[in-house]
Amino acid sequence: MSNSENAMVRRRRLLLLMSVVVILLGVLANRLVQLQLVESASYKQLADRNRFEILTRPAPRGKIYDRNGQLLVSNKASYGLYWADLTSDENVEKRIANQLAPVLQMTPDAILQKMNDASLGPIWRPIKLGLTDQQRSYVAEHMGELNGVQVVATPERDYKAGTLACHVIGYLNSIGPEQLDSYLARGYRRDEKVGRQGVELSYEKYLRGTDGAFRFMVNAANQPTAGIEAVSPVPGDDVVLTIDARVQQATQQALADQVQKLRSQGVKNAAAVLLDVNTGQVIAMASYPYYDPNWFVNGISQAHWTQFAPAEMNRAIQDPQVPGSVGKLITAIAALQDGVIVPSWTTYDPGYIRINQWTIRDWAAHGTVNVIDAIRESCDTFFYRVGMMASKWTPGMSFTQLDQWAKGPRTAWMKRFQQYQEQFGLGALTGIDLPNEEKGKLMDDGTLPAVYYSAIGQYEQFTPIELAQYTATIANGGKRMEPHVVDRIVAPDGSIVKRIEPKVLNTVPVSPQVLQVVRQGMYQVCNVPSGTAYGAFIGAPYKAAGKTGTAETGQQGYDNSVFVGYAPYDHPEVAAAVVVPGGGHGADSAAIVRKMFDAYFATKGH
Repeated sequence: MSNSENAMVRRRRLLLLMSVVVILLGVLANRLVQLQLVESASYKQLADRNRFEILTRPAPRGKIYDRNGQLLVSNKASYGLYWADLTSDENVEKRIANQLAPVLQMTPDAILQKMNDASLGPIWRPIKLGLTDQQRSYVAEHMGELNGVQVVATPERDYKAGTLACHVIGYLNSIGPEQLDSYLARGYRRDEKVGRQGVELSYEKYLRGTDGAFRFMVNAANQPTAGIEAVSPVPGDDVVLTIDARVQQATQQALADQVQKLRSQGVKNAAAVLLDVNTGQVIAMASYPYYDPNWFVNGISQAHWTQFAPAEMNRAIQDPQVPGSVGKLITAIAALQDGVIVPSWTTYDPGYIRINQWTIRDWAAHGTVNVIDAIRESCDTFFYRVGMMASKWTPGMSFTQLDQWAKGPRTAWMKRFQQYQEQFGLGALTGIDLPNEEKGKLMDDGTLPAVYYSAIGQYEQFTPIELAQYTATIANGGKRMEPHVVDRIVAPDGSIVKRIEPKVLNTVPVSPQVLQVVRQGMYQVCNVPSGTAYGAFIGAPYKAAGKTGTAETGQQGYDNSVFVGYAPYDHPEVAAAVVVPGGGHGADSAAIVRKMFDAYFATKGH
């Protein structure tokens, strides 16, 4: 290769090298610009985290009051021990865990597990909540030895009323794994407790406050010092219930007394509801057995869990039961409104009725009765015949005629009957502002017995809240009001965030005259000696109206005791429903309603 060619190769290599250098310098300059101008804020934040750490200050939840301002649920100071994950020295962690174990009544391994559980928090991790005074004192005295440990005051739920209105109020518990992602997406902490039942759940977004924070400086020993910046938490909104604590207490006592009285007969539970017929406000709602929401505050014990398990269900809104003869009211309404019968129509009851090859016995021989008599004395035979007439059944039909009847008039009547039930709130969700409401149903299996048994309330299952709404709709002239347990939401500054206004779900397609006939029958149930609930209301300072139900359950000697009623008769204010599964005669539940009415009118000065 000549000298000129060698010189040319060297120049090319030099140019290539210079180009690479220029490119590298350009990349470096671009990165410096990015670091200085674009990412400086994020790197400053990382640098700050080397000096500062954030500890959440949980906000107190809103308080819960009864309708008269009685405080039912509040908050009290609780103290938790937190660990800041600021060291990688396992020996330090083990030393602290061993030192704290006997004080916290935990094993060292349990403490270490929480120290290293990143799911509890990126830096600050709760080791034990609900510290005793002795535990707090120990930590304060040995703070110099407990690098990374901090005691933080947090609000703790205080259910001052204990079991009172427990199913209405609900309780708090840790976030379940199946709901964790949803709550985290809404800004909740992993260790936060949330409403799990009742108002605590359905009004969670109001009751939960806005958390504050401490910004801590960390010293050379990785020991958090005093907070140098603090953002105060904002309490949640207060909730004022429609519940009257005095009436609620009387209701719960009456249910508990009755169940205890009948426990030897296998009775284990009961439920009751008292509604304002004009607004839908729930004045009392009870489901026996009861539980104490305070059991969950610092983790429920096994003993309390055993008590809680049978008490968890709010039977007033979640437990449909066969209602028995209280269902005769809707049968009378449907038959009168559709012209199947008129108020003066009568039938003779010899104490039984024959339908095809079956002889179905009544509980008594009532003689000649009209619709008001039949309601007063709870005459089964009358309503059997009404059901058969409404479905256009006639004795002696051939198989072909029976098939045509089943597909035609029978189906049409049962569909129509169900529509009447739903218009009054039976077999329909009532819309109550509590979670997990269940609706009842008409159990039509397409048979002939379903026609006549549904006419006396034996082929249906309804909840107490449905029965109370049904009764209130009869009492107020036909407006189905949406029930609610909350009256208003109040901000920490006292301003009204939201007021729950009365809501008419529907007006029933029934004439005032038909409703009045049924109300007259209900009046006689409670105020005429032959009425099935007459004994329960003797001497009452008000006139009540109602209907008893003694529902067969298929278990010998285990009839549901049911009563629905309202008062006063002339100017209705409240309606009630009581269901005691296995409780026997409906008149026994009428005695419970008497106590509920007495408590209510006592608050009015009657």
